[in-house]
Amino acid sequence: MTSDYKFMIQLYPEMILVSKKPVTWKGFLEIPCNSGRSMRIRLKLIVYNYPSLSGAEIYFGKEIAFIRRKEFSDKVKDLMCSVTKVSTFLKQLQLLISNFINSSHIENYEYDVIADQAMETLKELKNVLKIPSGIKISSDSSLNTIELSLNDVTVRLQRTSHRTCPWTVVYSDLPEISTLGPFEKNILTLDIARNKLKLQVEMLKKAWSNLKQIDKNCWVIDPLQPKPCHLYRRIYLTSSLSMFIKIDPLNHMDLPEIKFMGSDTEVESKTDLVSRNLHKWDPSCDIINNLITLLNIDAFPKKEIKKEAIDYNVIVTDEECCICFSLKLDNETLPDKICNNEKCRRHFHTSCLLQWLQAIAGNHVIFHQIHGSCPNCKESISCRID
Repeated sequence: MTSDYKFMIQLYPEMILVSKKPVTWKGFLEIPCNSGRSMRIRLKLIVYNYPSLSGAEIYFGKEIAFIRRKEFSDKVKDLMCSVTKVSTFLKQLQLLISNFINSSHIENYEYDVIADQAMETLKELKNVLKIPSGIKISSDSSLNTIELSLNDVTVRLQRTSHRTCPWTVVYSDLPEISTLGPFEKNILTLDIARNKLKLQVEMLKKAWSNLKQIDKNCWVIDPLQPKPCHLYRRIYLTSSLSMFIKIDPLNHMDLPEIKFMGSDTEVESKTDLVSRNLHKWDPSCDIINNLITLLNIDAFPKKEIKKEAIDYNVIVTDEECCICFSLKLDNETLPDKICNNEKCRRHFHTSCLLQWLQAIAGNHVIFHQIHGSCPNCKESISCRID
């Protein structure tokens, strides 16, 4: 089982293990064509009796709709009965699909459909670029995914086949605000997406300014790496007390949501103090001075910088890969990926991390990046699929 997983990761990096019960792979399979180009076929394979392919189910994307007739289905079933490994099955499936595509002469038709979609996107992009907006626009090579960025805030859109909802959001730095509704609602064109992004960034500008003041003047313990979508901060006060603050994005100078976390005694004391000082909140004053007034302190504690002593008894040193426990691979490659979590900062060889992430069910591939959890601290981490 382990060896077949290993071959799958090496030969089919875009086929991701999404479940172990039943064993299920989902992703894309590259099919070589006579023209020299390759077609990416969406595929889902469910192997109920792994490693045996007996009783397995396979689902194809619409890319090969023109060859999915009885003859093709029978060939696929025969293939499942004749091989013993999933990796071998996929290799022979590539050849089978390639033969059917080339003999059916449908490759050009499929690419015409893709070209029509690309032309439609190009028209939309032309309309977007007519009016200067300060928004940076980028896309993948197929023009299927478009990225809009403004003031370090990014929204990534992907074209769909639905006429009523032609664009869906696959990534966004914008926070969810119930009164505004989901960003992707009524995104009929990229022009509308651009206008919504610009409007929401403008609306949230002052709220983000308040959060940056907190980041600059306080010891923020959560989130460790604040993003525009994070409208909250958890601030260190003492070793046994922290304060959670959540800002109203549309009323940034109003009193924020405040909650204390820590020992019962300190939580009760601080909650009582803030309750007595609520009347002192001044909407015309900056947020830091308002918070200092509420807490009756002179300043917020600053983050402590500790010098860590080297422990020569640890299993893995800071420089070694946290997965294979070595510094250099056989090809002399050094660990070149580091966890972003400041409390972790473990090193990984890219190849080790890629294999780790691909072997875990549920991890997703977006923009040639596979996303999952750090093997050490479980915080989010990603790795490029070459």
